[in-house]
Amino acid sequence: MIEIRELTKIYRMGSVEVRALDGISLEINKGEFVGIMGASGSGKTTLLHMLGLLDQPTSGSIVIDGTDISLLGDYEKTMFRLYKLGYVFQDYALVPDLTVLENVSLSAMLRRDKTQEQTTRDSFEILEKIGLCDRKDHLPRELSGGQQQRVSIARAMVNKPDILFADEPCANLDSENSRMVLDLFREINEGMHQTIVMVSHEDWHKDYFHRIVQLKDGKVISDGVNIRGQDRHTGIDP
Repeated sequence: MIEIRELTKIYRMGSVEVRALDGISLEINKGEFVGIMGASGSGKTTLLHMLGLLDQPTSGSIVIDGTDISLLGDYEKTMFRLYKLGYVFQDYALVPDLTVLENVSLSAMLRRDKTQEQTTRDSFEILEKIGLCDRKDHLPRELSGGQQQRVSIARAMVNKPDILFADEPCANLDSENSRMVLDLFREINEGMHQTIVMVSHEDWHKDYFHRIVQLKDGKVISDGVNIRGQDRHTGIDP
């Protein structure tokens, strides 16, 4: 589903060159719940931005579902993101003056293949799945942090994306709300066979991942099946 070859991202600040990504190669399969982990400055978020078409690599290639994204123009990238990808950010990124239902409907409204009736129906359906139908007419400021992040997840899922990207989605949440959000990710992954790529630096989040890619200084230092996550996924005690 995702093929990454020799991916490099270089930032230049004056005469200083910073290699945020340094020749990363990876493959991510459909239905995997992959955790991208590492210390601050290791390149986690930069990698996610490259995969999500939110930034342009300096060199290397990314192929998503058979499409080489380097060959896409700006408009084509916008459409690819809209129809194929979903995003969950650590700061929720909800529109403060729109209701929960309106926030969830935003990305669906941009699609040309959906009527207003379909958009409302799909938005209501995903709110049902995350247990927030009773909050559909509330504004974001009337919700807890955990509820706001669940709305953000619903907005990312309303278009039924092929891949869901999450950048430190629990960074602003306490442990209880973090666990609720991660439990929701697991339900989405298992129930919908949803591919999820999530950035995290919290060790206990490993329990949820099927596979962990560890970065350091812009390079992959380990990549493999996560026994803790697999055991929990199958119900087997480690």
